[in-house]
Amino acid sequence: EKLLQAGEVHLDSEGRLKLEGFRELLGKLDLVVEGDDSQAIFNMLSADGGVTIEVDDLRPKVRNSSLMNDMYSESFTNVGFTVAGTLVFAAGLYIFRGPTSGLDFITAYVVEDSLSIDNLFVFLTLFKYFKVPPHLQSYCLNLGIWGAVILRAIFIFVGLSAVKSFEPLLLVFAAFLLFAAYKGLSGSDEDDQGDEKPPDFVMGILNSLPTTDKYHGDKLFVESAETGAWLATPLAMCIIAVELSDILFAVDSIPAVFGVTDDPLIVYTSNIAAILGLRSLYQVLAVSVQDLVYLEKAVSIILGFVGVKLILEVGGVEVGSGLSLGVIASVLGGGIALSLSAQRDGQEGRGGAQA
Repeated sequence: EKLLQAGEVHLDSEGRLKLEGFRELLGKLDLVVEGDDSQAIFNMLSADGGVTIEVDDLRPKVRNSSLMNDMYSESFTNVGFTVAGTLVFAAGLYIFRGPTSGLDFITAYVVEDSLSIDNLFVFLTLFKYFKVPPHLQSYCLNLGIWGAVILRAIFIFVGLSAVKSFEPLLLVFAAFLLFAAYKGLSGSDEDDQGDEKPPDFVMGILNSLPTTDKYHGDKLFVESAETGAWLATPLAMCIIAVELSDILFAVDSIPAVFGVTDDPLIVYTSNIAAILGLRSLYQVLAVSVQDLVYLEKAVSIILGFVGVKLILEVGGVEVGSGLSLGVIASVLGGGIALSLSAQRDGQEGRGGAQA
């Protein structure tokens, strides 16, 4: 849509997309599609027998295509297995370690899962910035996620040790969370849309690395034919950027889970479950995340709630696991429901305008 709105794809005199423009659009999206296949896809999306595609109809037709339905079905099946495994683990904690452990795990999982959506925004931005071909995105994502599993383990256990040694450190974590909540609630949509490159901290490190200017399959490093030096490929740069960005996200994520519990097992396993859940949902969220316009605000409210909860608990006021789970699940569900309602209203508005 951004390419079409920016005029980077040729449209006919009536503002509709012809086959040549459609192939141009696929090329700009780095989608490798054979000529016959692109014609078949174009015919499927066209409402006038394969002559043109109405620009306003492109997105809903893609969303409702059989290809997308198959992708959704596969992704939701994977998510089902991930959630089932998570619930089985939570039930095990409930049975063998008590109800509080089970509820704390579910609460921590919901918090981390909602925060992991922010990671997805970063993944999508990085894939776009480094122009990662679609067939390499899963490979890049898998490496990034396994790296995150290792990094989270280090941060979590270092953080737990620090908190055990100096409990008022939780107030510092609470301050991080409240500040992140304030930024999320006060930021505008335009600010978010302007973040089209990795954070400055990440770019500063990447700019110091010798690199190639093109991809070499799934290779991360290649030897220069001129100097014999090893150079990082754009794929390696993207993976490094994913890992460095995860370090930045840990500043919010780790304190947030400490606001739920300080049990090392629950803290780490809830993080891992959320990360694996993100991998399962990636294909669906990559398409629909831009429609969830209120989700980021809901996540910010959750961060603020957990920050206040940390302050209260340092002050000796206990906030029950059931209450925490109820508040967090309600806020997250409300953000999703409002987003879906806004999406339906927008579609109805476009339909009325076209009528």
